[in-house]
Amino acid sequence: MNNNIDKIPRSFKADLTVVGGMGHVGLPISIAFANKELNVISYDKNIENIKYIKKGKMPFIEHNGEENLKKSIRKNKIRFTDSLTQNMKGSDFLITIGTPIDEFQNPSFIEIKNCIDEILPYVMKKNIIMLRSTIFPGTTEWIENYINKKKPGIKVIFCLERIVQGKAFEELYILPQIIASNSKEGARKAGKLFKKISPKIIYCNPKEAEFSKLFCNAFRYIEFAISNQFYIISSKENLNYSNIINLVKEGYPRAKNLPSPGFTAGPCLLKDTLQLVSHSQNQFILGSDAMLINEGLILEICKKLESKFNLKNLKVGLLGMAFKADIDDIRSSLSYKLKKLLKFKAKKVITSDPYVKSDKDLISLSSLLKEAQIIILCVPHKD
Repeated sequence: MNNNIDKIPRSFKADLTVVGGMGHVGLPISIAFANKELNVISYDKNIENIKYIKKGKMPFIEHNGEENLKKSIRKNKIRFTDSLTQNMKGSDFLITIGTPIDEFQNPSFIEIKNCIDEILPYVMKKNIIMLRSTIFPGTTEWIENYINKKKPGIKVIFCLERIVQGKAFEELYILPQIIASNSKEGARKAGKLFKKISPKIIYCNPKEAEFSKLFCNAFRYIEFAISNQFYIISSKENLNYSNIINLVKEGYPRAKNLPSPGFTAGPCLLKDTLQLVSHSQNQFILGSDAMLINEGLILEICKKLESKFNLKNLKVGLLGMAFKADIDDIRSSLSYKLKKLLKFKAKKVITSDPYVKSDKDLISLSSLLKEAQIIILCVPHKD
């Protein structure tokens, strides 16, 4: 449906169309390429975000985001739209839709297939289609075969995203970019494009890249699970885990990377770990155990509270509802899982977060401190 959010002039011909261009992955990379003198169309069906972005405002926390957004708008190199237009025809496409997991914890391909069907009339043989978000192993090849049954000759490349959320405009320009293609021509075209923003290009085949992304996120998820498991063990012994972790780390470099315990959540780590579990036919035991530990941390917190207090008579306050510190993204946040669980146990659950704007139930920090009788620091925002 065309809501005429941005009537793009006929004279504006896109070099690159970013699908999912108002999201955490799509918007920063759209801006980055526009600021490197490419004509970019950022396409997304999120109309509210488009209206916000057109005012020069970022719809989510991204360090130096508004500065870079305003620069791209001043350059007149970027357009935002909620509908496919003829201005996109003949451009390269970068798709930021991945493969989410379904209700059975298996990867779902329907969204990316629907996306391909939608954009295919606008893709020409000279163009490439780049996949940016995490995908299930074999997806790049599957999509290329699917496309070439309808339009032969189009190259599909996996250009995986590796940016820490909130630091896109720092890391896009310093991290090597992995380019994965089954054809030299596709790799060359994608490499030429990404050389505009990346200091180094690493080439490989698609399955290597697909696994590298999943392995990276699963490794991080397991790292956090180790620390959370150590915390649970220490807690059951009535020991202060902070003291123990300081003993482990102080002056001992081999333990310096052991993370602190805490809620391990967000839209990627659990999902990508479960994709590996699914791909390995449930034989990725470390991944399964990490999920049980990280998701089960809130159960341990509730047990600890119930052993010390009569929660039915107490108001519990949760500080921090984003999925990690110093951002405003609540996707898959364990704070909300804890809130839901405590609603059945406590007299009342009240919540506060200085960054989250999408939750009408949030109250100010000062109000929470006055009302709550138990306070749980869910997310260590600097505030």
